[in-house]
Amino acid sequence: MRWYLIVVASLVLVRTATAAPPTFTLDQVIAKAIASPRVEMATGDRDAAAARVDEADAARLPRIKATAFGTISPDIQCIDANCEQTTPRNFAFRFSGLYGTAELDVTQPLYTFGKIGHARSAARAGRDAQSALADEAAGDVAADAARAYWGLKLARELGYMLDDGIEQIESAKAHFDERGHEISIQDKQRVAVLLAEAKVQRAEAADGEAQALAGLRALVGMADADIDDGELAAVAHELPAAEAVVAAAAHRPRTTAAQSGARAADELAAFEQAQLLPDVAIVASGVISHAQGVQDPPSAYAYDPYRKTGAGAGLGLSWTLEPWNVAARVDRARAEAKKQHAQAQLAELGARYDAESAHSEARSAHQKLDAAAEGEKAARAWLAAVLQNEAIGTAEARDLVDAYIAWFQMRARWATAVTTWNVAVVRLGRATGEYRAGASRQN
Repeated sequence: MRWYLIVVASLVLVRTATAAPPTFTLDQVIAKAIASPRVEMATGDRDAAAARVDEADAARLPRIKATAFGTISPDIQCIDANCEQTTPRNFAFRFSGLYGTAELDVTQPLYTFGKIGHARSAARAGRDAQSALADEAAGDVAADAARAYWGLKLARELGYMLDDGIEQIESAKAHFDERGHEISIQDKQRVAVLLAEAKVQRAEAADGEAQALAGLRALVGMADADIDDGELAAVAHELPAAEAVVAAAAHRPRTTAAQSGARAADELAAFEQAQLLPDVAIVASGVISHAQGVQDPPSAYAYDPYRKTGAGAGLGLSWTLEPWNVAARVDRARAEAKKQHAQAQLAELGARYDAESAHSEARSAHQKLDAAAEGEKAARAWLAAVLQNEAIGTAEARDLVDAYIAWFQMRARWATAVTTWNVAVVRLGRATGEYRAGASRQN
């Protein structure tokens, strides 16, 4: 039985060791990135701002303060019927039973000259700003995820292309060597230089692949993550009109956050201004106390600190008069509000610029994609013809080098144009506020 368990355990370990790493599509990478700690930090700020809204709303409710304590009761007895004299007359170490007291104070705000209203409005604007910033963070990581995903696809595509090219160049070089004196030394060196250049570019592609893979794994938070093995291809997406993109950018989360921040600053300035006026509230209180060892005086006018029972309510006014300090705080709050409004204008201009540049980049990438596809097709046909001539021994080294260089360049341009276009599609979505914290895309 023991050997059976050992075999089973060994098989489980082997299976675990050889398990394929998890692979992700673009949408899965974006979803993982949006759930990353970076966005979680922003959503934490949003939740904290939502709690401040609840705190501001609670200012309308009564404030209740309760106090209670207990101790041993002094032993105090009346000597006469009116309890005008007691024994002992002053403090003495005489105790009998327990002494306890409880007090309750209630303050219900009635009118604060806008303080509570401005505080509530500022808290809600702050919550809206933090929520928009969380969505902006989601858009940022979505763009980063797209760059990492398509950058990894690009590096691998270039690597495959160079591997194939190196193999064919080495084969052609061997054929040239077999032809001996038919090929000049200059032509042989030309092919050797081409082979070396291809190997250098292959090393650069490997380095780019390693960096893109590291970035991808950092975004998804998995040390062994990888992407799907689908071929590099342009995503199908209809490029919207530039005017539509710019119009949608006006509602981008970054712009919304700045506008909400400006509203919050205005409300805070008004809140500080309202500090010049008093607060009106209903104030109620009640108290009860009892001492077992103290005799109760027979008159209601007698002061008895050990036995108290009563309650009362009235209209109260609270007013802290410090006009100079309030004026300084108002000036500071108004200056901050002015700054926030300027920042909102900058955010609007920045969102417009980003939308226009994203649209321009996408349009340019799409045009380059069509041109590069035609150029790559022609370069591939040129290279195929040269390789056919090389197979029958009629190709010149210069023709082979020129054909390979043209094919390498056009294939690389095509792959780069595909990657730029695919990333630009995600950037367009980011510029128009397509991505939201907590979900990969806006519903």
